[in-house]
Amino acid sequence: MTLIEDLLELFHVERRLRSLRSRVDSAETYLAVQTRQMLTLQERRDELETRKRQRKAHAANLETEAAGIDERTEKLREELNAASNTRQYHAVLNEVNSLKDKRSEIDEQTLVELTGADQIDAELTELDEKIAERRTVLESAETELTGRREEIKDSLAELDSERAAKAANIPSDTQQLFDGLSEDFDGEVMASIELIDKRRREYACDTCNVHLPFDIVNRVTGRPDEIVQCQGCLRILYASDNAREALVG
Repeated sequence: MTLIEDLLELFHVERRLRSLRSRVDSAETYLAVQTRQMLTLQERRDELETRKRQRKAHAANLETEAAGIDERTEKLREELNAASNTRQYHAVLNEVNSLKDKRSEIDEQTLVELTGADQIDAELTELDEKIAERRTVLESAETELTGRREEIKDSLAELDSERAAKAANIPSDTQQLFDGLSEDFDGEVMASIELIDKRRREYACDTCNVHLPFDIVNRVTGRPDEIVQCQGCLRILYASDNAREALVG
């Protein structure tokens, strides 16, 4: 067999391999998307929990401060009852009124913090529902991926062996070129030369539709052990049946 014929056989196996692997690749991509979405939800939940703890801690500090004010106010009331003169009475009364105002402010701040914590609880409840739904989807995606891997395992092993056997017939430098093009073009390494106009000797690459000079066509058909790449898409060229028939005719 010629080099181009060997490359074509390898090319066909490569395409089958990639088609088979794509079934797993798509499942892996889907699982990765679901995993990222779950991570985003979990991060959001952690953030809400942190904010909730901060609000409750602040509310607890305010309540402690309020208790201190209540204790101080009670002592001042005792002093108020025991005041011996008007000046002392008004001084204590002013402090009591000031503490009342401060106590009112603390009550308002405490209410804000506790209300905020309740709102966060509502958000957490809604978020937990989303997390539960996403977990179900994630588990389904994991099951799907496992199933696909198991489904293609034997066929994949057979094709891997077949590819290795086909690749053994290819010179190392050509194999490196083939593998590089396969990575660049997702397995679409080779392109056929298609006949456009027989009378005018017009031919084109069937992949990128670039018109090919007639001497390129002659090289591909006349030197089957030589690698010729399309000037447009860089794929390895081979002659289609209609191109060959046109040249023979």
